[in-house]
Amino acid sequence: MKDGIYLDLTLLITLIVAMWYYNKVALAGKLPPLRKIPAIDAITEGVGKSIEENKPVHYAMGASGGQLYTQLVSMTLVALAFLNYISKLCAKYGANLIVHMPYQAESIPLIEAMVRDGYKSEGKPEFFNPGCLRYYGYGALTWTQSVTASYDTEGVGLNLSIGIFYSDCPISLEMAKIKGGLNVGGTGRWIMCYAFAMMCDYVFLGQEIYVAGAMVSGNPQMLSGVFVEEIGKYFSYILLALGFVVAAMGVSAATAFFAL
Repeated sequence: MKDGIYLDLTLLITLIVAMWYYNKVALAGKLPPLRKIPAIDAITEGVGKSIEENKPVHYAMGASGGQLYTQLVSMTLVALAFLNYISKLCAKYGANLIVHMPYQAESIPLIEAMVRDGYKSEGKPEFFNPGCLRYYGYGALTWTQSVTASYDTEGVGLNLSIGIFYSDCPISLEMAKIKGGLNVGGTGRWIMCYAFAMMCDYVFLGQEIYVAGAMVSGNPQMLSGVFVEEIGKYFSYILLALGFVVAAMGVSAATAFFAL
């Protein structure tokens, strides 16, 4: 078992070198192009639809979408990147934005900062309306009821839902759809991907939200992280393929790798 440490060290060193290289390339603006994700273009389409129909753009991170101290914090960061992006689009085109905040109150300052920065980036800080930030208190049921009530009474042009979702997403997505909204969204929680796949017009499936979040943020570090993660996946695929080969030869994969 001790010899298996060499395999771990190889992966660690590979990732460190890849991180250094891609960070350097990203800061120079020379990263390879990422494939086009249709759901990103659909967001701009949804903002235009909202303006034409005189309906608001709704943004939701999920009732539990403000987690800052758990293993799901990466999804919170992606949700904040998308919030900043949709704020810029709404400021640019003059759409009415409504942000349904999660019940984690500690995330409120970050959420407000993302929206303010979006309007400021477009040179329209005076158009930011604090009333667009909706906080409903603690509880997933309270959040879901309040969000669906907003969809019903205020209408929905675009419903952008990105982040940490549990059983709150099927209800909110369905109500947005019933009210004629364009549903665009996704979550990194695989167990809830089915709801987005069924009810969204455009969907980010699983880890796609991380790639898309990096793309809309334009942050060099986030973009370089996408490529570093790919290196780790390829490393795992190579080990998996080698494992099949040595197993077919009648050799224990664990024994073969630890012998390295």
